[in-house]
Amino acid sequence: MRHSSRVAASLLGLSAVCLLITAVPLELWPTPRPGDSYVFNPPLLSAIWVQQTLRPGLIIGANALLVVGLGAVLRRDSASMSRLQRGFAFGALCGTGACLLGTLLFTTAGTDDIGRELTAFLIWALAIPLILLGLVGWGAGYLRADSTQLGAALTVPPVLAVAYIGLSMAGIDFSPVGRLLLIIPTSGMALVVGYDLWTDNIGSEDR
Repeated sequence: MRHSSRVAASLLGLSAVCLLITAVPLELWPTPRPGDSYVFNPPLLSAIWVQQTLRPGLIIGANALLVVGLGAVLRRDSASMSRLQRGFAFGALCGTGACLLGTLLFTTAGTDDIGRELTAFLIWALAIPLILLGLVGWGAGYLRADSTQLGAALTVPPVLAVAYIGLSMAGIDFSPVGRLLLIIPTSGMALVVGYDLWTDNIGSEDR
């Protein structure tokens, strides 16, 4: 169990790195950039290549690593959780897995594959509320148990995401930093949860 916790902690750290790379503005990558004359084979690490290839791959990888890492936390703490908190945690994991499926469908859809794209949007519409509610409920259970660091890490990103979505719908424009308001807190969550797994593992070895 100690070895698997350490592996899960490392995967969460890698997930955070993947998310942070996706947050780098396209303007900072080499040309050609989106909006330039159409390029059929964009050069490696160009802005168009990053948009079309790197970002989707990193987002898929980050979601997959999050599922594994959060699953390790649920496995570790399941026995000490209430039934309600366990239900929220399971819902968050299912929602993250569904979001991963939707991303896979969307990124592999052809240019005229409207049905596949609509299916992906439908999956996201169902998965995102499940993730937000699941993480808030899961984190609130840790806060009630005085696990402040882990509870805040799980609770803050979905609360910020809801606030961002609500303010955006109210007409407040967050561009060009809007992506950062979603990506950086999620990356921070992955780092804090990974650190919790790692330090808990070290504590177990010392006992």
